[in-house]
Amino acid sequence: MRLLVFVTGLLLTITVQAGTLEYLNRSIEHEGIRVHLRMEALEENAPPVPQAGQLVRLWLDGLRLADDQPLNNWRVGAWLDRETDIMSGTLPVCNQRISKYLSGNLIQRPLLDLTGYYVLSLDVEPSISVLDPSVSFSGRSSLYTAMHLEGPGFDWVKTSDDMRLYTAIPNEKKLAIADLQTLKVIDHISLSGQPTRLALQPDERLLWVGQIGVNREESAVSVVDTIHDTVVAHMALAPGYHEFAFSADDRFTYVSSRQSQVLTIIDNGTLQVVRELDLGFEPLGLVYTGNPSLLWVTDAKAGRIHRYDREGNPVDYLVLKPGIESAKLSPDGRHMLILNSSQNLLHVLAAESGKEKHRLTISGQPYDVMFSEQFAYIRTLRNEQVGLLSLASLDSQQPILKSVPAGASALAVTTNLLRASSMALTLDRSGAFFVTPSERTLHHYMEGMNAPSAGLRTYGHTPMAAMVVQRGLRQVKPGQYSAVVRLPSAGRMVLALTSEAPALRECFGFLVEASSRPQPEESIDVQWISEGVQKVKEGTPLDFRLRVASGQQGSGKLKRLQLRIVSSAGGISEVLPLQQDPEKRDEWFVKGKLMNSGGYYIYVEGDKPLKSVYSTVLVDRD
Repeated sequence: MRLLVFVTGLLLTITVQAGTLEYLNRSIEHEGIRVHLRMEALEENAPPVPQAGQLVRLWLDGLRLADDQPLNNWRVGAWLDRETDIMSGTLPVCNQRISKYLSGNLIQRPLLDLTGYYVLSLDVEPSISVLDPSVSFSGRSSLYTAMHLEGPGFDWVKTSDDMRLYTAIPNEKKLAIADLQTLKVIDHISLSGQPTRLALQPDERLLWVGQIGVNREESAVSVVDTIHDTVVAHMALAPGYHEFAFSADDRFTYVSSRQSQVLTIIDNGTLQVVRELDLGFEPLGLVYTGNPSLLWVTDAKAGRIHRYDREGNPVDYLVLKPGIESAKLSPDGRHMLILNSSQNLLHVLAAESGKEKHRLTISGQPYDVMFSEQFAYIRTLRNEQVGLLSLASLDSQQPILKSVPAGASALAVTTNLLRASSMALTLDRSGAFFVTPSERTLHHYMEGMNAPSAGLRTYGHTPMAAMVVQRGLRQVKPGQYSAVVRLPSAGRMVLALTSEAPALRECFGFLVEASSRPQPEESIDVQWISEGVQKVKEGTPLDFRLRVASGQQGSGKLKRLQLRIVSSAGGISEVLPLQQDPEKRDEWFVKGKLMNSGGYYIYVEGDKPLKSVYSTVLVDRD
C-alpha cells in the first residue's frame, strides 16, 4: 500500500509492505546524529491507513554517528498536532511550531503533548483530577481535566506503560478503569464486595482486587485480565481486610484475611487456592523478599514478624515492639523498613538475616513509606513533617534522617484517609509530591531543598492521594524510545521533535483518516434556568432548576440527574437528586438546604455523559 506523508509542507509517498501495518518510517541525519522514527499499528485488525481514535505505537531510535553509540537518556520533546494552525489558518514552519509549544501558551496547546508528565490526585468529590505542573492559570490551579468516578475511590494502581489506571470504589462495589492516553474513565466492573486493596502482579497481566463484605461471597478476591479488562477468576476467601504479596518467581500469590487470621496461597497458573494457613494472629502486612525467598507477615499486636518459605511453611519469627504496622522493602532488596505508629518508631532490618540494624524515632505517628533512588520518604499523621532517610546511610552506625514540611497542617485533621498513598515521586524520581487535603494542595519537593518549592492547587476538588503519569516517549532500552498514543483527530497531522543536546528540530507530517468505528455517545447539554450562582442565608431553601437542551430529552436518553455539592473548605460531598417536572419534561428541579456558612461548588451529574456544567453558592450567616 501507499501512505501519503506531509513533511514540513513537502508531499512524499512512502511504500509500505503489505501486512506490516507500519504507518510511518523515516530516518534523518542531523548535527552528527541519526534519528529513525516509526509509527506502527497496535490494535488487532487495524486499518491499512491510520484513523482518528486509533492506538498506535511510536518508536524513536537515536544514534551518534561519530562512535555509533545510542543516545542514552536523551531528553527529547515531542508534540502531535494538526498541520494547520486553527487560530490563524496558516501552515507554521517547524521552528515556529516548536517555539509555540515550548512557550507554554495556554490557548494554543497541541492536541497531544508527549513531553513531561501529569500529576493525578484521587479526590473526595468523587473524581480524579489531572494536573499539569508545567502551567498555572493565574497562580491558582494547574487543573488540566478531571475524570468523574461513580463513587469515592479508596485505592488505585496503574500499569507501568501508563496506559491503564484502576481505581477501587468501595461504596459502589465497583472497579473503575481509566484510559490514561485519553484521560477518560472508560468502564466500571461490578464486584460482589467492597474493593479496598488493588495489587498488580509483577508481569502486570493480572490485577488482584481484594474485597470486604458481610459474608464469604462478598469477602473475596477478583482477578482482572489487564489486556481485556475482564474478570477471569473470583474466589471467596475468609472474611477480613486483604493484603497481597507475590513470590519472586511469580508462581504464587499470597492473600491475607486480617480479621479471620488466615493466609491463603493461590497458584497463579491455575488461579486455584492451594493452601490456607490458620496464622493465629491478625496479619497486618505482607512482603515477599527474593534473597532469601521468604514471605514476611506482620503481627502488629505482638510486635512480631513471622517468616514463611514459598510454600507457606514457617521458618522463624522476629521480635520487635508491639504496634508495628506495614513493612516496605528497599529498592535494592537489602533492607526492610517497618513502621510503628503507636510508639513513633521506624525499625530498619537486614532483609537477608532479619537482624534489626536501626531503631529510629519518628515523631508524629509515622504511617506511610515511599522510596526514591536516594531516600525513604516517611509520612506522619500528627504533624506536617515528612522524614527523609538516606538509604546510603543505612549501612553506617548513625543513619542520616532529616525532615521537610508538607504544607502547614497535619494529615490527621482530615478524616477518612485512603489506602492509596498521599505521596508520589516526580517523574525523574528525584523529588516528590505531598498531598495536603485540608489545603487542597499537592506540594512539590525537590531533593536537596529544605522545603517544598511550589504547590499545585486543585479547583473545586479535595485531593487525598497522588500519582505521576508520564506523557509520551519513554526510554525502553539504550537509544530507543517509545510511546503508545491514541490519534486525536482526522486530517493532516504533524509530529514535532526537539532537543537541546544534541540540537534537533524536526517535524514529520502524516495523514489520518476519519474513524469508521462507532462514535462514543454524545454528551447531553444541560443549562441553568435558575441563577447558577446564588447567595443564601443559613438554612434557607435552595432552588435549582435545569433544562435539558432541546431535542435531546425527547429521545429518552436521560433518566437521572443529581447535584453534587462540595464545600470549598473540603470534606465529604453531598448529593441532591433532581426531579423531573411532570408538566415540562425537559426541566428538572431540586430544593434543599445548606446548614453551614461558606462557599460551595455545585456539579451536575447524570446517568449519561453531560457537558460540563457547575455553579457556586455562597451561604451567609444570619
